[in-house]
Amino acid sequence: MNTYEVWVQWNEWDDPWCRQTVQGETAGKAKYSFWEYLQDGLWEEPFGEVVKKLRCRKIGGFKVSDLFTSPVTFREVCERRAIDFAYQGMKIEVNGQPGVIVGANNSMNLDVCFDGRYYAENCHPWWKTKYFDRKGNLIKEFND
Repeated sequence: MNTYEVWVQWNEWDDPWCRQTVQGETAGKAKYSFWEYLQDGLWEEPFGEVVKKLRCRKIGGFKVSDLFTSPVTFREVCERRAIDFAYQGMKIEVNGQPGVIVGANNSMNLDVCFDGRYYAENCHPWWKTKYFDRKGNLIKEFND
């Protein structure tokens, strides 16, 4: 998985429009993901027409830290859910699946990127969750 910058370029003299950072396995998949974003009322044309105007530049390989959300929201959720020991980038296990905490969301849950996936999933911080320190030692475990 790589990180790409994708934008709309009408012709070589126009300024780029609607720049986005997108994750994708290939440049083509990143462009397609960007096209799906544009279909939400911004530009509703078939992919075959839109792709002619899209430009794409690889920024780098995928890193879990690319998914990190607001540290302010994350700290607030940690305080309210009594998991002050947690930090973004912490290894956890939810229902037996290993992953990394990448942030928190407005539903007062954690955003977790599970191993082998390239997106964050919404996880309750107390539901069958194990928290590990940097050395891999178990810090806290919730069984319910």
